[in-house]
Amino acid sequence: MTPDQISFYDETLKKQIEGSYRYDGKAIHVASQVYGARSAPARFDGRFDQSAVDLLAQKVLSELARDAEKDSAKSHSYKKAA
Repeated sequence: MTPDQISFYDETLKKQIEGSYRYDGKAIHVASQVYGARSAPARFDGRFDQSAVDLLAQKVLSELARDAEKDSAKSHSYKKAA
């Protein structure tokens, strides 16, 4: 299964986010060269809806990017204090 590419503008971070994702029927797996990777359980009852999978991938990737930004900000504040 080849990953699908995703690119979108995150309003909270005010930047373009890019990555890829795979959906295996049980979970969605997102990855970004900048922010790392994360998986989340995902079940879509009934028929498969590609737009719902795309939106979930965007949500998970956005959360991953925000968490990475928070960790980066904490790291910088520790360096300033030292």
